[in-house]
Amino acid sequence: MNSVPQHNDYACDADLEAMVEQFFAEKSDADVVAKAEADGLPTGLWDAALELGLPLVGLPESAGGSGGSILDVVTVLRAAARHAAPLPLVETYLAGRLAVASGLPVPAGITTVAPGSHWDTATFDGTVSGTLYDVPWGSAAAVVAAILGDRVVLLNVSDAKIGAGTDFAGQPRQSLTFTGAPAVIGDTPVDTRLLSRLGAFLRSVQMAGAMEAVSTLTQRYVSQRVQFGSPVAQFQAVQQHIVTLAQMASMSTLAVDRTACALTAREAEFEVIATKLVVSQNALLSVRAAHQAHGAIGMTQEYRLQQLTRRLHAWRCEFGDEIALATQLGRGVAAAPSLARLITNPKPILELTS
Repeated sequence: MNSVPQHNDYACDADLEAMVEQFFAEKSDADVVAKAEADGLPTGLWDAALELGLPLVGLPESAGGSGGSILDVVTVLRAAARHAAPLPLVETYLAGRLAVASGLPVPAGITTVAPGSHWDTATFDGTVSGTLYDVPWGSAAAVVAAILGDRVVLLNVSDAKIGAGTDFAGQPRQSLTFTGAPAVIGDTPVDTRLLSRLGAFLRSVQMAGAMEAVSTLTQRYVSQRVQFGSPVAQFQAVQQHIVTLAQMASMSTLAVDRTACALTAREAEFEVIATKLVVSQNALLSVRAAHQAHGAIGMTQEYRLQQLTRRLHAWRCEFGDEIALATQLGRGVAAAPSLARLITNPKPILELTS
């Protein structure tokens, strides 16, 4: 998409935001999402997104991407998450970032990334053998990017034995087992923390978008649902849930936006870890409040809410759960000479305590 507008790195693009919101609102309704859970990646939706260049936003045009900044990536992913779009947008961006960082062009076709499970056994010795675990959208992708040692490798998924599995949202999440598979190797070593840092931030972006949608959906439901002759929104207990949902969504969106701005200037590892922790905690509170306000209908398959809240549960656990993130931050705070020093120059401290 060569038409991605150029703009100040610290300003969101209003035209892009309006375009992607309209696109996903029209193309990713509850029926599309439900069908994707049963049948896998909706190729029509992917092709339509690709025609607009959305999966490649934020990747340099010189390497085969659509151009744009990290703020554009946030805009696309947040809109997609508001509508529970069943597409590997985060995975495609991460695979492209790894490829570019290692001196390779952005891979063609649907791509995914191996998140780096502790159970991984894949090694490179001229060819790749072993298993990559918990690969999102593994069965839908043509190429998977992985970090082996300090090098990025690109593998054809067709060379793998694909295991079965889905995440809590019903999206593919599988093991890929390779035996002597050829691979494209990046020339430039990469920081192995690049994947975990960006992955944690982008999951935070998605959770913030989903929480915005959950809040809006719940407010609409309680204003329309009548009990004892009055809309349930007038009951104090329900109002408390609505306030909680608005607070969690607003807090999460603010944290994501501030971290996105920080990422335009530096690695912002402290902000990323703190944001993922806060947003994950907010997501849990949002899920509880939304389902309590909805009652039984919130659990039904035909209603939109569960498509959003199951994604929130799935994303909370990826690229660092709350225990791991809080532990890393706690070690950093304990090792810092002062809290102000940790906030203003966190990277050396966090590297020593990770």
